[in-house]
Amino acid sequence: NIGTAIAEHYNVEDDIVFEIGLTPNRSDAMSHYGTARDLMAGLSQYGTNTKLISPSVSGFHVENRGLKIDINVDDKIKAPRYCGLTISNIVVKDSPAWLQNRLKSIGLSPINNIVDATNYVLHDLGQPLHAFDAVKVSGNKIEVKTLKAGTKFITLDGIEREVHEDDLMICDNKKPMCIAGVFGGIDSGVTESTTSIFLESAYFNPVSIRKSAKRHGLNTDASFRFERGIDSNICEYALKRAALLIQEIAGGEITSDIID
Repeated sequence: NIGTAIAEHYNVEDDIVFEIGLTPNRSDAMSHYGTARDLMAGLSQYGTNTKLISPSVSGFHVENRGLKIDINVDDKIKAPRYCGLTISNIVVKDSPAWLQNRLKSIGLSPINNIVDATNYVLHDLGQPLHAFDAVKVSGNKIEVKTLKAGTKFITLDGIEREVHEDDLMICDNKKPMCIAGVFGGIDSGVTESTTSIFLESAYFNPVSIRKSAKRHGLNTDASFRFERGIDSNICEYALKRAALLIQEIAGGEITSDIID
């Protein structure tokens, strides 16, 4: 009808967005949770004591162990901590409106429910995550290692790059799948036909990530945080949080123990 508010027509949510100025060294506050934690500490100095309520992961449990993907971390200096699990029988589709709206409110474009869930947790907790199509993980094995200089690798943007001998790569037993902490490969990502995923949550050496990102001219939300140093203690917690969110919006069951 003529005169209807545009907000009604487009079903726009009423929301409040806080924009904060953050110096680049404050990677601990590059998330909603981190900002809330900092606010809590600041407010306590003025006698206002509040509770920091983190999302519950008590509902996390392994349904079965039908899809195990082994992890071998070859370079423990560049990857001091690496966690992963598998989720099977998911349905990849558009995210629900609430999730799309929350991502849009902070300037992100929704892609699909799996990628959106990982992006949501990244901005929620400050832990970058990556979802691989489990079918594309050859040999059901993840290798975290460096490759010989000049190895060809096509990233998600379709550009063929030459790997540097110091680039940390996430590989399966045949091929590289991802520049660790920086950018995924064109063949490893989640598509509409994906039915099972391997979900990664890791802590990578900040100097290593910064050099790789600069070398390839890539600046992503993940590398931005990794190269400043994230909290290595929340890798497993964030993994559980993301797994539960994926189950909520994409179905499926957790089909492996967490390898840490």
